[in-house]
Amino acid sequence: MSGTSPKERTNAMHIKNLRRTLTLGLALPTLAFAAPNDAFRGAAQKGVTFLGNDTVRWQKSNNCYGCHVQAVTLEGLSVGLHNQYSVPKGVLDEVLRGILQTPGGARTPGGLTHSGFPRTAKTFGASAFARYDKLVDGKLSDDLLKLAKELIAFQQKDGSVVGDHQSYPVTTGVAQATFQASQTWRQAYARSADSVWLTPLQKAEQYMATVAKGMATSGSGAYLQDLNYTLMGLLAAGASPTEPNVAALIALVEKRQLKDGGWGFGDGGADAFATGQTVYTLKLAGRTEADSAVKRGLSWLVEHQGADGSWGHSGSGRAEAMWAVLGLVSVDVLSLAVSGVTDGEHVLPKMEVSVEAKDNSGAQVKETQVLVDDLPLKKSENGTLKFVWETQGLSTGKHTFDVVAKNAKGQLSRRRFEVFAGDLYLTQLGTAFTNEGTQVTLRNIAPDGLAGQVRLSVFKDDGKDAVYTSTQPSRHGATAFMFGGKGKDGKPLAPGRYKAELAFLDDKGAVRQREETLFVHDTLEAQQARYAEVAGKLDLARDGSGAANAQVELVDEQGKVVQRVLSNEAGNYRFKSVDSGKYKVRVRKDGFKAEEAAVDAKAGAAPAAASVSLH
Repeated sequence: MSGTSPKERTNAMHIKNLRRTLTLGLALPTLAFAAPNDAFRGAAQKGVTFLGNDTVRWQKSNNCYGCHVQAVTLEGLSVGLHNQYSVPKGVLDEVLRGILQTPGGARTPGGLTHSGFPRTAKTFGASAFARYDKLVDGKLSDDLLKLAKELIAFQQKDGSVVGDHQSYPVTTGVAQATFQASQTWRQAYARSADSVWLTPLQKAEQYMATVAKGMATSGSGAYLQDLNYTLMGLLAAGASPTEPNVAALIALVEKRQLKDGGWGFGDGGADAFATGQTVYTLKLAGRTEADSAVKRGLSWLVEHQGADGSWGHSGSGRAEAMWAVLGLVSVDVLSLAVSGVTDGEHVLPKMEVSVEAKDNSGAQVKETQVLVDDLPLKKSENGTLKFVWETQGLSTGKHTFDVVAKNAKGQLSRRRFEVFAGDLYLTQLGTAFTNEGTQVTLRNIAPDGLAGQVRLSVFKDDGKDAVYTSTQPSRHGATAFMFGGKGKDGKPLAPGRYKAELAFLDDKGAVRQREETLFVHDTLEAQQARYAEVAGKLDLARDGSGAANAQVELVDEQGKVVQRVLSNEAGNYRFKSVDSGKYKVRVRKDGFKAEEAAVDAKAGAAPAAASVSLH
């Protein structure tokens, strides 16, 4: 391979030795690229079984938190459970015990330390907690949020996150740690709806976007794992697969695929670590088994798997099995190929949508359905749907587009897209108090052809005139403002509660979008002592899934709406900077019955909780 980097050359000897081990120790099947999808599921189940049992054996032998050992295993088992593989409860419980309670575990003194490398231990563990929290259940949520806070201390001024250990190919440095932190902060926001997590996430995105541009320029010189981690990090930050930086990385990753269908880190040819990680990355980027690169990569993994379900043993060979399993368990019970809709894009007035559902065990697909904002749109009694989606009736804002398929066994697979309608360009508003002042961050998703500006205006809590304004040229991606606590005259303003208004102005100066959020310009301790919070979870009564993009209002005893928010992707919401008192939480979502819940908010206490099921 021409243009290999020093990192890839460092890996070359390891990969050659590992491939020699695989060749001598395992009977490998003859290469054949046309493996059916049921072969993918079968190989994945063998891999999950091997990985879980092998990690349990290692853990009992070593009795410690092994950083990548339990962390990457937990991520693989979490994806496997989500995609309906068999993971024995005893195995999962033992892996959780290892990552939580063995020496160096998350719930031991110091929390997640390993061999003197606490940063690397924590980024690995936090990233695994994020996957578990999203895909399995919420019993690790407190650990996730604690680690998410600790990771902020590792973030540099440029937005990167720096670890403290490198041992290729298992621990690889800044790209890996920045991705792991980004995945953690994304799920911390999904779980808590606290916009404080969006600020470090968007700072990380700014760094990764700069790195991605450099990778696109250097082309084949970029290290494959850095490509993968940067791509996964941008996706975790909320970037769309069609955004230029992301699309360029996807193209580079696919270009690295070898003739036999696998990927490798250096000149030693394809290996299970690189292939599994890259397949997993492409699946997160929206590719499916219907895409040639993914299917060929999955086939390579199946063809090189040993009879015991492994690809290698001990050391980084165990890491090979972890990543190979992550690639394979990304194959759900049913594969859903969708064209005409792209995650993170603005909708067109009319969109030609095509859906194909394929059961990966050979069972018959009994039903395929499309829902928009959790309401049925189209349905068929087989695995295909083709229709024109007329979007003129969509309100300005975020919308969900779900494809759900069911097989003859009653098993379901789901794929969700988030799309935007109308003049919605500024998303993911976040605020966080820092040593420099209050940082206000956002994601700008305005199309590249739409020139304009983004303006921050800060108002006193009860004032109508802005005390501070700042304007930046519109640019796609993460954007940050810093309010230093001084007014237009340069004089310091009193600490306290303020309102931030962010506006998108087109090239003629017309305001196309306004978004508001309250914040307290003061330390976190002062915020918590003076103001209360109200938070909760909105579920759909029919299946318990989160109700995203519902309108949530906080209403005081006089009937005045004091704050408005939208529930996030997981159905969670949060009101911050709230005066102590009694309120009603009012919830509205088109097509569902309006609901209310009473809360008593108290400063200095835990958030007043109000969770609601929508019918």
